Amino acid sequence: MDVGSWRWEFPRQNGSMWSEQGRRGHQQLLRELNEERAAALRRISRTLESLIQQLRVSRERLPLISGEDRDREVAALHDLRARALKYRWYLEVQREALGLRSHEALDEFYRVPAVE
Repeated sequence: MDVGSWRWEFPRQNGSMWSEQGRRGHQQLLRELNEERAAALRRISRTLESLIQQLRVSRERLPLISGEDRDREVAALHDLRARALKYRWYLEVQREALGLRSHEALDEFYRVPAVE
C-alpha cells in the first residue's frame, strides 16, 4: 500500500510473523527464565531457613549471657531478625514472579521468631 512517498508492508493474512526457529528460541528463553526463578527461590529459602535457625540458637543463648556481652548479643539478634524479615520478603517477591500469589503457608513454614 502506497501512502504518499511511504510504502507500507502488511504481513500475510495466514502467515505467521514468527518462524518455527523463533518460536523454539522464545520457548527456550522462557524455560531458562523459569529455571532461574526457581533456582533463586531455592537460594532465598535456604538463606531464610539458615537465618531463622541462627535466630533460634541466638535466642536460646541470650539468657546465659549478661552485661556488655548481652547488649552485643541483643543488637546482633535484632540485626539477624531484620535480615530474616528481608529474606522473607524476598521469598514472597520471588514466589510472585513464578505466579504464586498466596503466601499464607509461608507464615507456617518460615516463621521468623520475635526478639524479646
